[in-house]
Amino acid sequence: MKGRTIIIVHPFDLVCRGLAGVLEELQGIRILCFSSFSEIKIVEHTPAENLLLFVPADCRYADELLELRTHLGEHCLVGLTANKTAAPHQKVFDHVFSLDDPASEFVGLAESYFRKEKTSQNDELTNREREVLRLIAMGHTNKIIADKLFISTHTVISHRKNITEKLGIKSIPGLTVYAIIQKIIGPGEISPDQLL
Repeated sequence: MKGRTIIIVHPFDLVCRGLAGVLEELQGIRILCFSSFSEIKIVEHTPAENLLLFVPADCRYADELLELRTHLGEHCLVGLTANKTAAPHQKVFDHVFSLDDPASEFVGLAESYFRKEKTSQNDELTNREREVLRLIAMGHTNKIIADKLFISTHTVISHRKNITEKLGIKSIPGLTVYAIIQKIIGPGEISPDQLL
């Protein structure tokens, strides 16, 4: 599932359909609705370039949300509350919205998120790509990087491909020098042999 995707998870079909209807005015965005978190297969959504998730803020699957963050890396997680006075149970959300909020707030968030992601994709590395680059510069293999970041080896390979395409640098010594210049890693954190 490449491109810009919005996933809405809510037990009430009316909420899913209503929010999807509000967000349909956005062009070039795929909207998927699920009634429960168990319907989502995390691995299927890993290749999404830009992912915006709406889930109930009082959800009881904090562990799965944290796992989702680890598997996906760059995305935006929005908690939905029943009203403005309800507080989310987890602090894992990037934003929390009430179902009472005006539709324009939901649309505005989606527009600004996808606009920001589009700009950052072309101009700079994402935070997750910077983490991967740092570990590459330290001389770690794809498997070790995957273990350290709690992601799959396939995801590491995908991040490496994105990094080399964005930077136009294909060699590990070249990536290491870039990481040092950009202060992603300190020169003392690597051995001089890695630059040869």
